[in-house]
Parts: sequence; C-alpha cells; structure tokens
Amino acid sequence: MAVPGFDFKNVVKMFSISDFAVALLLVVIIALMIVPLPPFILDILLTMSISFSLVILLVAMYLKEPLEFAVFPSVLLVITVLRLALNIAASRLILTQGYAGEVITAFGDFVVGGNYIVGAIIFSIITIVNFVVITKGSERVAEVAARFTLDAMPGKQMSIDADLNAGLIDATEARTRRRKIEREATFFGSMDGANKFVRGDAIAGIIIVMVNIIGGILVGWLQGGMGVMEALSLYALLTVGAGIVAQLTALLVSIATGLVITKSASEMSLGTDIATQLFAQPRAFAFVCIILGIFALIPGIPTIPFLIIASLSGIIALVLMRTQGLKDEAQEVTEEVSAKDVMKKPESILGTLGLDPLSLKCGRNIIPLIDPAQKGPLLERITLIRYNIGQDLGFVIPGVRVMDDLSLPPDQYVAEIRGTKISSGEVKMGHIMVDMPLAQLKAKKITGIGAKNPTSGDLVTWVPDEAISELQKLEITSQSPVEVISQHFAEVVKRHADEIMTRQNVQSLIELVKNSNAAIVRELIPDLLSLGQVHKVLQLLVRERVSIRDLSTILEKLADYAHLSRDINILAEYVRQSLARQICEKYTNKEGVTTVVTIDPSLEETLIGAIHQSEYGSFLAVDPNVGEKILVQISSHLRNFKRMKLGAVTLCSPRLRPHFKRFIERSFPDVAVLSYNEIVPQVKVQSIGMISID
Repeated sequence: MAVPGFDFKNVVKMFSISDFAVALLLVVIIALMIVPLPPFILDILLTMSISFSLVILLVAMYLKEPLEFAVFPSVLLVITVLRLALNIAASRLILTQGYAGEVITAFGDFVVGGNYIVGAIIFSIITIVNFVVITKGSERVAEVAARFTLDAMPGKQMSIDADLNAGLIDATEARTRRRKIEREATFFGSMDGANKFVRGDAIAGIIIVMVNIIGGILVGWLQGGMGVMEALSLYALLTVGAGIVAQLTALLVSIATGLVITKSASEMSLGTDIATQLFAQPRAFAFVCIILGIFALIPGIPTIPFLIIASLSGIIALVLMRTQGLKDEAQEVTEEVSAKDVMKKPESILGTLGLDPLSLKCGRNIIPLIDPAQKGPLLERITLIRYNIGQDLGFVIPGVRVMDDLSLPPDQYVAEIRGTKISSGEVKMGHIMVDMPLAQLKAKKITGIGAKNPTSGDLVTWVPDEAISELQKLEITSQSPVEVISQHFAEVVKRHADEIMTRQNVQSLIELVKNSNAAIVRELIPDLLSLGQVHKVLQLLVRERVSIRDLSTILEKLADYAHLSRDINILAEYVRQSLARQICEKYTNKEGVTTVVTIDPSLEETLIGAIHQSEYGSFLAVDPNVGEKILVQISSHLRNFKRMKLGAVTLCSPRLRPHFKRFIERSFPDVAVLSYNEIVPQVKVQSIGMISID
C-alpha cells in the first residue's frame, strides 16, 4: 500500500551509494571494537587491511600532484581507526581463546620462526623505523609545506590578478586557480594534523603489545594453569604476530603519507620522475662502475658481489649514453626539419613583421637581470609594474617583450613602443645609484661615477656596492640597478599610456561595462559616438594620468553631452569635471589642501584670446616672447614644488585648461593642469605663486 506524499525514488536520491558505503564502513569499524569476531572473519579483515594499505601506497606512487588525492587525510583517519579496531579484536581473541586466526599465527610462526624474542626485536625495529624515521620526517615536511603554502598565497594571488588584468586568462580560469590555491593550503594544513594519526597509532601499537603480553601471562598463569614461561611463549608469540601485522600496514600507510606530502616539486608520477631524472645522468652510473671495480680489487673485500654490481652499473651507463645520443640526433634532425618547414610558410614571414606593443632591450652587462636561468629580478618587477599601472590607469597594459641587444652599449637599456625608441638609460652593474651629485659625495669621502637619473634627469652618482654600509651610516638612500630600470620604465609607460591603449583595449573594457550597465552602452555606442571617438576621449584622459577605471561614469557623462558637441576635447573636459573628486584626491595632502600655481587673470584672458580654431583642431598661438616668459616662470615654480616634495599643479579656467596643458607639456610633461571646475568644495586650495608677464 502506497503512503500518500511518499516517493521512494526521492529517498534513494538522497543517499548515494558511496556515501552509504562509507557510513556503513565507519559503523562496522566501531562495532569491531565491541563485538567478538570469529578467527576466520578476523583473517579476512586483516587481509583486507593489508590490501587497503597497499592500494593507498600505489595510489600515492602514481599521483601527479597531491591534490589528486585530496581526501587522503580523511582516508588516513579511517585506515588508522580500522587498524586499531582490528588490534583490539585480535587482542580479545588472543586473551580469550589463545588463538587469533591463521594470519596472525602465520606471522608468529613463519615470519619470526616461532621465536617470540626474535619477533619482539623485529617488531621493535619496524616500529622504530616507522615512528622515528618515516612518520617524524613526514610530520616535519607537512609542517613546513603548510607554512610555506600559506606564506606563498599572497604572491600566487597577485600573479593570478596580474594574468587576469593582462588578459592572459579569463575570470573562470582565475577562479579555478584561486580555488586550487585555497585547496592546497587546506590540504597541507590537514596533512600536518593527519600525521598525528600515524604517530599516535605507532605509540598505541607499542602499548597494546606490552599490555597483551602482560595480560596473556596473567590469563595463562592464573586462569589457564600454565607455567609462566609456557604462557609467555604462547601469548607473546601471538601478540608479536598481531603487532607485526598491524605495524606492517602502518608502515605502508606511513610511506604513502610521505610520498603524498613530498609530491610537490613535480607534475609526474614517482616512477616517471625516477626514470626521467635518475636515469638522465649516465655519467653517475659510469662513476659507480669504476668505484665498485676499484673496491673489488681491494684484498679482503668479496670480489664477486662488487664485480656483479659494477658490471650492471656499466651496462646501464652504456645503454643510457647510447639512448641519449640517439635522442639528441633525432632532436637535431627534427629541429632542422621544423625550422625549414616553418620558414616555407607565408604566415611565418608575416609573423616576423609584427611589432611588440612594449619592449625593453638591454645591453650585455644587464643580461643577468633579465635572464630567467639566473632568476633575473627585472622580469618579475615588470609584471608588477604592468599590474600597478593597470590598476592606476584602469586598462590592461600589454605584455612586455624583454630581450638582450648586443648592439647597445653594455650598460644601456632602451624602451620601445611598437618598435620605436621612446626612452633610454644607463645603469652600472655592481653599483647603486645615489640621488646626489658626485662632488657632494666626494665631500663625504665617498667615490663613485657621476651620471644622470634616467627618470628625472637630475645629477646622481653610481657608488660601488661595497660602500652600502658607509651610506647607511650616513643615512643616504640608494637604488639598485633593478629599481632604477623599473622606476624609469614605469614612468615611460605612464607618460605614453595613451599610445599604448588601443581600440581593442577599449572594446574589452566596454564589454565589462555591459555586464553591469548595458543600457548606457546601447545608448552611447554607436548612435551618439563611435568606438573610435570614445577611444580618443579615453586617450586624452589617460594622457594626463586620469584613471578610467570608473568607465561606467565616463560613458554616462559622454552620453549626457554627446548630443551637444562631438568635439573630443570638449567631451573630455566634461568627463574630467565628473571625475573631479578622483582628480583632486591625487593632488591633495592629508589635511585636504591642494597646493597650486595660478595664472594672472589678465594673462589668462590674453591666452584665451590666442586660441585659434582650424580644420586640424584648436591650438594656442602664443607670442614667442610671452611663451618663453611663461615657461621660465613655470620652471621657477617647479623648483619650489620639488623643494616642498609636492607634485606641480597649475590652476586655470576650464576653457584654457586643455590648451595650456598642451602648450607646456613638451617642456614640463609632469606638471598637472587643473581647471576651477575640477576642484571639489571639500578641498582647500593653497597658491604658492602666480604666472604673469608683467
């Protein structure tokens, strides 16, 4: 009769077969500690325990990475509890019946020859090897692996974020990698604790053997009417047999634990690693052959064993050398054929015509900084530069091709954009750069090589590395060649970011905006503005180092004003006003004050009147004498900003702002020009000078 509302199929779905089997296994293991077992059932369970341990060992050997056996800590707990339960069941049979099945009897008679003293010694040796050597080592490796995995998490997360921002991976791949990092940390942390199971099992095995021997003597002597030695011989032999069975399975699991924990430096199975790494050095076997041959000739040392092993080592060395030679010949032929085939393809020639968006070429002396074989630190720095600038400006900085160029002077490096030289600099390897002129350092009795800072052009000095301690005593800061190149390259990328940002970059950013604000994208592109026009507006913003991360706000402002004007410069000014808070924050100190230089109102009116419109756009046509006076005054104010350690800012009217910026940027590219409309009410403006021509 069917029960209303009851669906048997749904109940079955709630309990998977595997989950039910595991639950049943745990219940059976607990029952083994309480319910007496017949000897035959104990034999089957002991055999199953040994088989299970062998399976775990073989699985550990075939792993390619530890996370393939992420359930191992839980399995380790289950197999340990099973082994202890079988130990208790065997102890019950030994003490109650004086017989614990054929498996334990076989280990007591055959393995140790029926001698309980020998059995006790073998049991002690196995236990010591398991407890002191394998378990202790695995525990230490697991502890270190867990700590190092946790320490490495921030760096790995940063690397994933950098690849994601560079477009090398998508969001799904980034989530997968982050999840893997979390699983690694959890796994090694669990293994650090799970090793305590194995260690505790070894201690429990020793205690159980001692208790069984003492209990067997008491049972046989006091209850069975046996003599003390007779009881000792019977019960000790069975107890030692049971202990050896337990320690054998424990040893197999301990070895598997060590294999899983140490499986972190390779992505292949243990057998493959041994075959590819151990047998990859035929000279090692050749030297072993020679050394063993010498030992065989020494009087008093058995000759035949050493000669046999020496011969085997020599044969292995010859076979490996022959195999390696054939592989090298085959590889050379394959490379020659592949090179010829590749050069025959038209697309290969087309590939050589491509230009790298960004490249950094280094002279001969700088090669150690970019050589991956020497762990060149400059490569990692460039990755961080791309990530930081991308976060700062709001678009993905393309990959940088770093290469050596022997045609350059040994200490020189060159930054290029699409194959065109943009900037260059020089560093002195084995030296550090101090932001002080050579004459000033000589007064402090420090010698060096005078030069110019490749980023700012200021006079600096390259001091030998040996003088670092002296500089520290004088509290003089310095920079290594890696830091100098990194800082210079970062400045080059920021200064030419508008050239680096392509329409494809803009298209990718707009696709991201579609996910959260599709309406504004549909309204703006292509009905009001084309993708190219949006690209030009963003280029104008990035050119003055205004972040475009808030692209949704930028597109909304463009949509608001695109029906009033299609002039790119005017639209860019409207966008800047909507980003006023972001722009002000960059030039405001902790007290909420922005330090600026203003323009005399009469001069400002003169400059506004000098704005000319043409078919090529608007520009500022300033009288050369007036322009020269303006640049001289800006240079003077710039020294004041440097002395105050502040970024140089000029404040003017919104109408003049873009034209004045283009007028001065050739001489002073780092001077920011803000309009009055870009100053938010919460910011206080402090003027330290005025530009005038009177």
